[in-house]
Parts: sequence; C-alpha cells; structure tokens
Amino acid sequence: MIEELKPYPAYKDSGVPWLGHVPEHWEVRTIKSLAGKGYKTFVDGDWIESPYIRAEGIRLIQTGNIGIGHYREKEFRFIDEETFVAFRCTEIMPGDVLICRLGDPVGRACLAPNLGVRMIASVDVCILKPNESAIAAFLVYAMSSPVYLEWIGSLVRGSTRDRVSRSMLGRFCVSLPPLPEQTAIVEYLDTKTAKLDAAIAAARREIELLREYRERLIADVVTGKVDVREVAAQLPEEPPDQHAGTEEEEPVADELATVDSQEEANGEE
Repeated sequence: MIEELKPYPAYKDSGVPWLGHVPEHWEVRTIKSLAGKGYKTFVDGDWIESPYIRAEGIRLIQTGNIGIGHYREKEFRFIDEETFVAFRCTEIMPGDVLICRLGDPVGRACLAPNLGVRMIASVDVCILKPNESAIAAFLVYAMSSPVYLEWIGSLVRGSTRDRVSRSMLGRFCVSLPPLPEQTAIVEYLDTKTAKLDAAIAAARREIELLREYRERLIADVVTGKVDVREVAAQLPEEPPDQHAGTEEEEPVADELATVDSQEEANGEE
C-alpha cells in the first residue's frame, strides 16, 4: 500500500529531531502558533472536583475519552450551568482538537465530537482551536504519529506519572503543508484507515467466533452432549504438532493483541 506512493521532489531539514527531513514547501510550526486569535484558543480544561459532578447538564470530557486519533465514548459525567459560570469554564466546540497531557501515551489527540450537548474538558485535556492555517483533522493525524508520540514519551518518561505541561506541549513542532495539501492528506488517510479499521474489526470478530466455537466444543464433549468415540477412533495415533501451521497465524494474532492493548490503554484514567 505504501509502496504505491511516491516521495516528494525535494526535501529540507526540519531542524526537529523526530521529524527529520520534510518536503521543501512544508512549514514547521509549534503547536501554540497554530492556535486561533482571541481568548482561550490554546488552554487547559477545567478543574472539576467530585462534589460538582451531576448526572446531566454540560458534558465533562476527560482524559479517558481521548484516544489516539479518535474519541472514546465513556465516563458520562456532567456539571450544571451554575458551576460552568462560577468556574468560568472553557466550552469545547465540535471539531476542536483535544490533546491529553497524561499518559498513556502523553500527547495523544482527537477531534471533539458532536454529542448534542455543551461540553467542557478536565484539566489534563488541552483544548486547541486552530487558526486558518491548519485543519484540525490534519493536526490530529500529525499528533497520532507513533514517532511523534514516542518522542514526547521520551521527554517525560521517568517522572512519577507521565505528564506534559501545556507550555511544553505548545513548544512541540509539527510539519504543516499548504491547506489544499492538508485536505488531500486527511481525505486519503480517512479512506485508507477506514478500510484498515474494517479489516481489523472483521479479523477480531472471526477470532472471537473461533474462540466461542472452541469453548462450546470443549463444553459439549466433556459434558456428554455429543459422542466423539467413533471420530476419535479414526484420529492418527500421534496428535498433530500443536505448533504446525502457526508461523503465519502468530504474527496476525500478535498484531491484533497489540491493537487491542493499545485501544484499552488509550486514555484509561
């Protein structure tokens, strides 16, 4: 799939260790410089303690809702209008970029969803409202790059709990193509990743069905629901090698296990 894509005609040194060389016509910008003009366009969420949590009202988006490149619907918590006003909370709009300042991994980002209600974020979620030079979806893809996340992780690793400050986050750099190119990149990645996600989901479902069949088979045989004596008598004397034929299967299983563990770990707070 990647082999079908051609490199750009010319490159330049980005001056950023994790980026390396970038296309000659691309810019390299700090995250803070991509914030729009005005008030609270690059800001932390709000400190909301338990006594202010309600069963309905204005939705509180927490670190556990931020996955790598996608929003995770979980942890339904709200505040009321009175708290929103008293604390001067920052309202999130659908399409804002939400960046998690906590691991694991630190710096992961997603687009704010449209939940049909007003939204705010918890204090360890940084809110970025991009200016006209950047497309929010492109920035989320840039901040979802494994190389980018590994680099941030290397900077904060070793502390009691992996965390990055907003000021430090704002100094991190990303590459920025012209707007038409950002649009093309987002459209391409949306199409390709949707197909890959569908394939992963189908493979995961097939594995789950095989597991269910295995469990049912064992249960039915050991409880006498089925008679296997005639079939067992026709089996070879030595059982087949349990490791035979797994060389191709194991990498797939390992890859799916990695995907599962990453999805479970994304933003578990």
